[in-house]
Amino acid sequence: MQSFKPITKKLFPTDYQLIDGTDEIFELNLALWEYENLNKEDLIKRSAYFKSVEGKPTIHYQACNLQNLEEIHRNSSLRTKAFFLNGKYSTGYATHSLFPYRGKFHPQMIRALLNMMDIKRGDIVLDPMSGSATLSVEANLLGIDSIAVDISPFCCLMGRVKTFALNLDSKKLNQITKNQEKIFERLNKPKVPDYFIKNSKDGSKPYYEVALLAYLDAMGFARRSSKSLDVLFPVVLNRYVTTIQNFQTAREKLDIQIGKSKIIEDSALNLSLEDGKIDGVITSPPYSFAIDYVDNDKPQLEYLGHEPYKLKENMIGLQGRGISEKLELYFSMLDKVFKELARVTKKESKTIFIVGTNDIQTKGVRLETKIKELAEKQKFKFLFEILKPIKGLQNTMKEEYILIFENNK
Repeated sequence: MQSFKPITKKLFPTDYQLIDGTDEIFELNLALWEYENLNKEDLIKRSAYFKSVEGKPTIHYQACNLQNLEEIHRNSSLRTKAFFLNGKYSTGYATHSLFPYRGKFHPQMIRALLNMMDIKRGDIVLDPMSGSATLSVEANLLGIDSIAVDISPFCCLMGRVKTFALNLDSKKLNQITKNQEKIFERLNKPKVPDYFIKNSKDGSKPYYEVALLAYLDAMGFARRSSKSLDVLFPVVLNRYVTTIQNFQTAREKLDIQIGKSKIIEDSALNLSLEDGKIDGVITSPPYSFAIDYVDNDKPQLEYLGHEPYKLKENMIGLQGRGISEKLELYFSMLDKVFKELARVTKKESKTIFIVGTNDIQTKGVRLETKIKELAEKQKFKFLFEILKPIKGLQNTMKEEYILIFENNK
């Protein structure tokens, strides 16, 4: 009988160790790409899936281990704590856990895709439908500049907080958030006070937005919990502050140089960006057939002073009555998105669309097939795809297609 050899031993030398839990086929595909295309120095600095290279621990592995998730989630439920501990290297690091938004990207995968696209420090990447700005956070961690565009003011707030928190003054954050009762008293109003959203001369507004996002997060918890908002707010705010401080320790110890981010409240259908300036795009069209983002975010949007249903009129995938009309409008809007992406990206740059399959909601229409057609119509060349399973019994979508295109215009 021939001796058994695990697939990882066949793919990589014994002194190249993968991070624990890297066992999905799509992850091994991406790890193999990193191994074959990044030099040893870049593997250590940039890799998403390697634990060590010839005995040297990678920056991603070290940064994740310098963040004490037990401390951060000591007051969280067992389910929440288990989720983030299990996702220590994939979803629970840096500032990704601040307001864990529904339908968000898988951060570790985004890091690997940035490597696959050969995006380097000083380049600019774009997500025109950015949600909670996962791409911007991941790009910034690699020293890459980013632009996140979203039509939702709530998503833009999340993006500002998550990217700003990567490189802030911890002492100033402590000073502003130490009097939690006073902050709660100011925030506990029918609508957000101007104090938390107007620009300040001393540059304190972004720090107050950290507290504002924690309040909105606690608001969501209170809806799903028997605990009141005044009890939950200090718990959530402490988790935010501890998360940010933990990452600051890791950033300083590992000398992680953070890229710049621009968060723009705008429509992907008409981007206020110059022609031919973007080096790469990673995005995902809203999973509107599975998630109604406006209904999901209604309390937060109303608190921020916005009318959810006016916003809904301009959001991709939330128009139309029957499934046929919804799909027609959905694809018409995505056609405009591709037209804009063709305009703002550089020739031969890569654009990645991540789209979930949801045959039940779309009555058998394959979104990934139609998206390929729309991209090719706007002169994007389809290169290849990667299939990624979606875990969890509650998910209506069982897999995502990672579609890689090249601007051939």
